[in-house]
Amino acid sequence: MSVEAGAITARTVGAFLLATWPRRLVAGLVLLLPAVVAALGGFATAEGRTFELQAGETLDLGPMTMRPIAFFVSDETNRTWLEATGGEAWLGVLVEVENTTERPISLTFGGAASDALVPQLPDGQIIDQLSTPPYASRVEDNTDGRDALPSLPSYVALLWPVTDPDEIGDVLTATMTESQWRYGIMSGEESWMSLGDVWTVELPRTEMPQTLVEPEDDL
Repeated sequence: MSVEAGAITARTVGAFLLATWPRRLVAGLVLLLPAVVAALGGFATAEGRTFELQAGETLDLGPMTMRPIAFFVSDETNRTWLEATGGEAWLGVLVEVENTTERPISLTFGGAASDALVPQLPDGQIIDQLSTPPYASRVEDNTDGRDALPSLPSYVALLWPVTDPDEIGDVLTATMTESQWRYGIMSGEESWMSLGDVWTVELPRTEMPQTLVEPEDDL
């Protein structure tokens, strides 16, 4: 029995589908993907949320956990660094930090890491409006605490130089932002990327720990 030209048989359809199904499957997935992402809210503009954190609470910031405790204002520590910045005193924020990655993390790195903890002070109070502290001291022995080592909790004072210490009150508002430690394909470097959610914490004022005091005679 002959088949007329132009006639489509089940075998013809089957052969056509078998020959083209990989391309059709990929095309179908490509067309379907936007609908799935949109349904999940993937195309919506990400808006950061704001939360409140109590002083003494531990917050998981992504690459590390941080527990903000209190703050102090003093010119009796790291005097050489303070003089170099031109500040009148240090604003020190006492925090417990634990690096949860496998590599050291700089607490004074000038990048998105500065969102880890940012004091909220009037413009001009922090020199050059540095959100990242230029220095950090280990409270235990006043040694350099700028690097948080993997899986090694540390108690440090993050230090910002301020211009008018007498204007700082008994409560300091600070913000903390969740971040992610990512490898940049283009830059070939690892860096922080803020994820948007922000925590606000009210820190009480305290005296600077005696371990950080640097007598003038030691200069």
